[in-house]
Amino acid sequence: MEAWVATTAIIVFYCVLCIGIGYVAGRSFQKNLEDFFVLSRKAGLIVVFLAIASTYHSAFAFLTSVAVYASTGISFWIAAMAWVIMAGVWGYLYGKRVFLLGKAKCFITPADLLSDYYQSEAIRLITAIVQALFVIAYIVVQAIGLGIILSIGSGGHIPYQEASLILMLIAAIYVIIGGLRAAYWTDVLQGVWMYIGVWIAGILITLKFFPQGIPQLMRAVSEVNPKLLVMTWKPEMLLSCITVYGVGLMLLPHLWIKYYAARDTWTIKWSSVGTVAYLSSYYIPTAFVGLAAAVLNAKGIPGVVKPGFISELVKSFGSRDAVMAYMIYNFTHPVLAGFLLAGAAAAAMSTLDSFLGSTSLILTRDVYQRYVRSNASEKELVLVSRILLLTWAFVGWYFAITKPGLIFDITAIACAGGLQFLPAVVQAIYPTKRAWINKQGALSGIIVGSLVTILLAKQIGGKLGFPIVYHPAMAGTIGLAFNVVVALIVSAVTSPPPEEKRLEYYEILKEAVE
Repeated sequence: MEAWVATTAIIVFYCVLCIGIGYVAGRSFQKNLEDFFVLSRKAGLIVVFLAIASTYHSAFAFLTSVAVYASTGISFWIAAMAWVIMAGVWGYLYGKRVFLLGKAKCFITPADLLSDYYQSEAIRLITAIVQALFVIAYIVVQAIGLGIILSIGSGGHIPYQEASLILMLIAAIYVIIGGLRAAYWTDVLQGVWMYIGVWIAGILITLKFFPQGIPQLMRAVSEVNPKLLVMTWKPEMLLSCITVYGVGLMLLPHLWIKYYAARDTWTIKWSSVGTVAYLSSYYIPTAFVGLAAAVLNAKGIPGVVKPGFISELVKSFGSRDAVMAYMIYNFTHPVLAGFLLAGAAAAAMSTLDSFLGSTSLILTRDVYQRYVRSNASEKELVLVSRILLLTWAFVGWYFAITKPGLIFDITAIACAGGLQFLPAVVQAIYPTKRAWINKQGALSGIIVGSLVTILLAKQIGGKLGFPIVYHPAMAGTIGLAFNVVVALIVSAVTSPPPEEKRLEYYEILKEAVE
């Protein structure tokens, strides 16, 4: 059996397993939106913990972390440790409050909470639209990652475009069959598989080229490029990434609704603790592989790998994100490579399924049900959700085949969009004696912050001809600053919000501090 056949067969087995889990999840489906998307609010610790942890990590963690390590070294590790800790702390602080509000008022989407607190249908619509649009960037990076994984795993026999489409449809199919219940159940499998896979890959690839272990690797790195072993990111870039990935990512719908699904606040508390441990340790083996790739790219090994091999991968796949998959396929046993690449696919699909499901949810609940068919039955809403889910999968795939660039940069666009909801969310879940932001301020802030982010992000504003552009993480942070200023000014010059809603939320959230 040829190596690529063995590797591809294992990836196919993994895909069939995910569809099987989706089928079983579908058998338990209660045919209503609450069960389809938030498991009837009965998810326990293991499910919530692995759903959050594996959904937070995606093709970003398995593929692009290695690529960034190979180019910028431990700067990525320092930043990543900070943002995963912030993500866990923020998830604990706001997760409990989102859960309590969702349980008390039957919220399913982010817009449910914001529109209720601010008593504004305009905020509901804008929240749904902004989140659905920014989420496209995150769906795109999963499509890129899946295309790279299957294309390399098949030894090039399945072209990148077809490989991406195949695995995108696999994820869409099991969510269509079983709803986000299927995504939660597969997240448990994927969370374990991807974690084991990344550690095995990190250890084996490192020892293959550096048999004396980490000290030998570090000496080799210091010889070819000592800057890879020190922090080289500028402070503004470092702080922007910590803010965007530590908070902005947590405010995107695919993670937000995880807190609605939890059984109780105890589940959220320990899920947050476990998430920090899981996420922070995940970046250690990818650092080994990334630094090893930097050495091999500089020196090469005669008959094994050519110097400058990363440049060749960029020509084929549009970015250096293929480094991890390339090293797994070429430098491990074909059967093990299949297992490890299936783990890489798990990293991408565990996020993709939640994004597809959550995006179809907000478009169905906050747009279709509110403004198209207010009297639609639960069965009709589930059908519409499934159609939208498949549609968004094709949208993500379409942009992925254009090879838009490094996953790290594209992901930052989505997270920067999520960050624009921070002021409005903080006011809602921490109802202080004085309401600093009212509905006019919240709406204005979200719109202005989102527009500033779009215009300043080099991947979007640069293509539109905007003269001043930045990395999306920095664009999102600047957008947040505009957001806060506009929200406070508009709120100050317009009428204050009704006192009743603030007091209602205050009473519900008393339990969060007990």
